[in-house]
Amino acid sequence: MNRNLLRVAAAAAIVAAQPGAGSAQKNVTLHINTRWDECAIQLDPALTQDAWRRFTEEAGLVAYLRPLTDARPLGRGHFEMSLLSWGTALDDTAPAWNDTFVHPHETHWLFDGNRLSFPGVQVRAGVTDRIDVGAYFTKNTASNYGFWGGQLQYAILYDETSGWALAGRMSAVSLFGPEDVDLAVYGLDFVASRSFPVASWVTLSPYVGVSSYASRSHEKSPVVQLEDEWGTGSQAMLGAEARISRARLAVELSTARVNTRSFKVGVAF
Repeated sequence: MNRNLLRVAAAAAIVAAQPGAGSAQKNVTLHINTRWDECAIQLDPALTQDAWRRFTEEAGLVAYLRPLTDARPLGRGHFEMSLLSWGTALDDTAPAWNDTFVHPHETHWLFDGNRLSFPGVQVRAGVTDRIDVGAYFTKNTASNYGFWGGQLQYAILYDETSGWALAGRMSAVSLFGPEDVDLAVYGLDFVASRSFPVASWVTLSPYVGVSSYASRSHEKSPVVQLEDEWGTGSQAMLGAEARISRARLAVELSTARVNTRSFKVGVAF
């Protein structure tokens, strides 16, 4: 039984991590800048206010901080370090994305398939028996952008006997690096979960949740004159976390204006 659970958790993480199938030739002309080895954020004069608004709304979901954990608190003095990755389904041929990015050559797409993926590192700590705090960081070293952010989780309800838990979370993420763009994303989550012991050292905890988010963009480019935009919306999430001794594995699907699938591999101590 324990081996089966490990296989299922590992397979789920592998499936969530898979990139989309290699894309065929896309019907779009890319903006080229050989300054960076990967796609970079740089606004093009063709960018319109409508496309800037769409970028703000969708980038808010791309950058949204997903801690990929159930509603149980870590507990005072406990820590978790994790590698996270999520991929968001986007149309990178739309002006909202094509006119906000440059590429090292004319066939270097923003991504293959239909998902823009972001890896990252997260550290979480239990401050009290009910309050956890977390920090998140990612940087594309071959490009000009990265994200950093933080999250606070409060355990509204946690019944250790039944395994039921309910938590609220607040989060904030900020873009750094590009000369042209400021972007910040703010979120509020409510998550409910129930943990099921499989063995003395293994628990499986499915969870569901809802989120509200707001993203704000500001352009600083000399080639466009666009008003600041606010993008707001909501999303629903369905996930599961496996705690296998000190190891932490999680997968999550989020549905919103653009959908995201995520996974986590971590260790707690």
